[in-house]
Amino acid sequence: MSEQPSPRPWPPQPGPESSPQLSKPAQSKPAQSKPAQLKPAQFSPEDAEKSRRWRLTLGISSLVLALASGFYAFTNIVAVVSATRAIEADGGSVPQSAMAMAIAIIVTFGVLALGYAVIGIWNVVARGTTSAAPLIAAIVVSGIAFVLTVLYMISTGSIGLQAVGLALNALIIGRAALLLRRRRRELSPRGA
Repeated sequence: MSEQPSPRPWPPQPGPESSPQLSKPAQSKPAQSKPAQLKPAQFSPEDAEKSRRWRLTLGISSLVLALASGFYAFTNIVAVVSATRAIEADGGSVPQSAMAMAIAIIVTFGVLALGYAVIGIWNVVARGTTSAAPLIAAIVVSGIAFVLTVLYMISTGSIGLQAVGLALNALIIGRAALLLRRRRRELSPRGA
């Protein structure tokens, strides 16, 4: 039995059995540079203290809005249940469109309350970090709530406690944007 030659490695390696074309010395490749690692933002002591304070303020403001939205959802549930019982006691029925609108309002305020609570806790816990995620989440939820509150105020024609909610949402949006801007400035390379 004849032995079969061993398979050639791929890619071909220079060696005694290789052809003269492949026996050229391998050119050394330039060293691959690793991608630049982003360093965490290094705030000055004054900026770090401001960041901690404003994240705490954002967190507490979000928690206050969570309580207000949750309370509003609860009072709407109580009002819908009592109105439904009163209408049914008189022998009437609640129109489906009115019930659907009431449920949509209750669900919206319940979801906002939950979102505010999560974001408030997240910002309080992350007050010592330079993470952008809780700030971005706060801007998104507060922006949505701001638009919904303005639409509600326009549709009802009333400016009551909703003005306080607008002011707190505007505070959250403004301060979160300021902290993100300060963070981006600290992360950007010097002299750029």
